[in-house]
Amino acid sequence: MSVQILDIVIYSHDGRRRELRLKPGKVNIITGAPTTGKSSLIEIVDYCFASKECGVAVGPIRRFVSWFGVRLQLSSGQAFVARRCPAAGRNSSEDFFITTATAVELPNAADLHQTTNTTGALGFLNSWTGIRDNIHETPALQRTSLTASVRHAVNLCFQGQSEINRKEQLFHGTDNDFAKRDLRDTLPYLLGAVEDDHVRKLGELRKAKERLRAVERRLSELAPLRNDASKAGALLAEARDVGLSSVVPTRWEETIAALRAVAKTSLASVDVTLPQNGEFARLSAERKALNAEHARLRAEIGTARAFANEERGFSREANEQRARLATIGIFHGREPGHTCPLCSQELPSTSAPAPVAALQDALSGLSRRMESIAKIEPQVEQAIGQLEKQLEDVHQALLRNRSELDAVRAADAKLADAQTESNNKSRVLGRVGLYIESMPDLPDTTDLEKHAEVLRAEVARLEEELSDERVQERLTSMSILLGKRMTAWAARLSLEFSDSPLRFDFKKLTVVADTEEDGDVPLDRMGSGKNWVGYHLIAHLALHQWFAQRARPVPNFLFLDQPSQVYFPPDKDVEGSTALLDDDERLAVSEMFRLIFDAVKEVAPGFQVIVTEHADLTEDWYAEAVVEKWRGGTKLVPADWPRAGEGAAE
Repeated sequence: MSVQILDIVIYSHDGRRRELRLKPGKVNIITGAPTTGKSSLIEIVDYCFASKECGVAVGPIRRFVSWFGVRLQLSSGQAFVARRCPAAGRNSSEDFFITTATAVELPNAADLHQTTNTTGALGFLNSWTGIRDNIHETPALQRTSLTASVRHAVNLCFQGQSEINRKEQLFHGTDNDFAKRDLRDTLPYLLGAVEDDHVRKLGELRKAKERLRAVERRLSELAPLRNDASKAGALLAEARDVGLSSVVPTRWEETIAALRAVAKTSLASVDVTLPQNGEFARLSAERKALNAEHARLRAEIGTARAFANEERGFSREANEQRARLATIGIFHGREPGHTCPLCSQELPSTSAPAPVAALQDALSGLSRRMESIAKIEPQVEQAIGQLEKQLEDVHQALLRNRSELDAVRAADAKLADAQTESNNKSRVLGRVGLYIESMPDLPDTTDLEKHAEVLRAEVARLEEELSDERVQERLTSMSILLGKRMTAWAARLSLEFSDSPLRFDFKKLTVVADTEEDGDVPLDRMGSGKNWVGYHLIAHLALHQWFAQRARPVPNFLFLDQPSQVYFPPDKDVEGSTALLDDDERLAVSEMFRLIFDAVKEVAPGFQVIVTEHADLTEDWYAEAVVEKWRGGTKLVPADWPRAGEGAAE
């Protein structure tokens, strides 16, 4: 994006318009005597760029001007921004008139009216300058986060008469700690040390952290079970010890998978091969038959009891229905279908109840079925009793069989060892089965853990890209690159310390010379006004070349108010002539302006400089850049403009 100034415009109270036409991409010089309004140009442009207060001094200009305006050349098209001059006793106005077009015609005073306010104007100016969504995150509990705007950027575009020669202050508007802090915090974005997609990456980082927290929360919920590796591992070790498994896992999931396989082992498969023994074999076969008979009897008893329960349920329901139907007796002695049994009123034929005979037949049928159930029920109970007696007999037989088997085992060591092995397998199998059954159905977290690792890597990458360390590394690199340019220009202007490398100190917002003898020498420790003006000049020229070459979101103009003042103070102003200057002074002034012209030409047409000066150099290249001379009564505000209230209505 590019923003340069085509015109600075003021309007009188009687409808007249005064235009100062400028050339984009070039050096524009306004020369003139003191008190002609040259220094107010910075304040007018700053006011139109949505400053909080009007910096134009209270006096003739405020009294004779109704609106201030600037016509801007944008990357695409033009814009005109006008702001009403504050009324007497006021410091600002919210009245903005803004219009855009491919080519904007300067409006007449009668056409000016409020189309937006300061907030709206800031939105337009930010957009034209190319300032995207950005944010500077401040340390916790210090202050709220700061967003760079055109108000921060425009402080890099002005060097007033009292600023360009100050050793303590390099940038416009940073004469208080708050403004200095805000510019220091936003300068990394304006320079490009903070990437343009910083806010987008902050959003990506926030979302990645949210997704990572969700995944880690899910993993932590499973952790108490998944981290029970000691118990699961011990169970699997026991299973290996008794021969139920041979798996030696390395991960928790593999341990659980091996235990699940063990749990599927049937009890029959864990029986060991027993040595031949006739009595033991006979007792074992007998026990197997008794167990089968025991299971059969239990199943039959269960079936019989279920049948009995169903019959009893039917009996209860049938008795209830029979009790209801027994009320049919109240119909005896009545003419069926014509009289209500309760109120003895005649019933209409359309409301006739069901025939009494039909209900009586249903009652009789139900009674017969109830009699059948009453006869069957004792027989069912008798059958269940017989089955239970048989079950008890089988149970006693199993006890005798167990006693005899124990006696045989005790008499045979090999059988005892074999039985112990079988018992150990059964015991371990039971413990494994209980452990697996008590465990919820856990998903395989392999993919979940891989996803967490991917998210952790993404968070780390974004945090590294957005880290303060990364920004500081970029700022250090920029300081070195800009310093090389400033060092060469300092030598060209024969500034003090020009034989030492120069750099920007972006934290303290100053220029520093790295000397061998004196160490770091910042601007406020350098002497003479020539050096202060020179370092201001080369610092701002270097920055604006950087902004132009990298399309950074800073307006592409620089105002310099009387850069020759250390050589050509107002008391030497004789119609702008430099005749009172000695040869060295004239050469220094000429070389200073030559540097400005060369710096603009190197990045043309991306950079515009507006200089307000007392000096009128005689060189042709200087004279061609002079857009107006304010001498002999010519000044910013024409002498015949009326005060507020004296002219025609606006």
